[in-house]
Amino acid sequence: MSKNKSSEQALFPLLEKLLLKLNELSSRLERVERLLRISHNLNSVNYLANFLLLFKGSLHLTFKSLIRAWIILTKLSRADSITETIIYMLSTCREQSISDVYRGVKKLRGKASRRVISRKLKILESSGIVVNTGSSKRPKYVLRDCLEENSH
Repeated sequence: MSKNKSSEQALFPLLEKLLLKLNELSSRLERVERLLRISHNLNSVNYLANFLLLFKGSLHLTFKSLIRAWIILTKLSRADSITETIIYMLSTCREQSISDVYRGVKKLRGKASRRVISRKLKILESSGIVVNTGSSKRPKYVLRDCLEENSH
């Protein structure tokens, strides 16, 4: 048997594993998409696509962010679409300024207002969902769940 033939045969099990993982990932994506459709009227596939485009990190971390946001949103009985989008933006667990959140919300929704986003962030902060890790003059926001995850 030639060396090329044996190396090709050695690749088959690896390719098979890769295909299985891709299939599993595809199934998970479908579940996330279904959950997004079910939860809070986020029925646009474009919304999910835009969300995924915002994050250039690994898919694992992106999905973890999506799941974190979905869990928080299910705890809230009702949230308006701007609040939902803010929570999705903060679900990455990166501290973000009002400007950072504004840019993300604008990218996801197509429009945004700094004043409205600032007001919603203050409401989320007073309800304990969001924490200001900056100062009162230069706030930086992060989800409380993110801080609790990092403390464990």
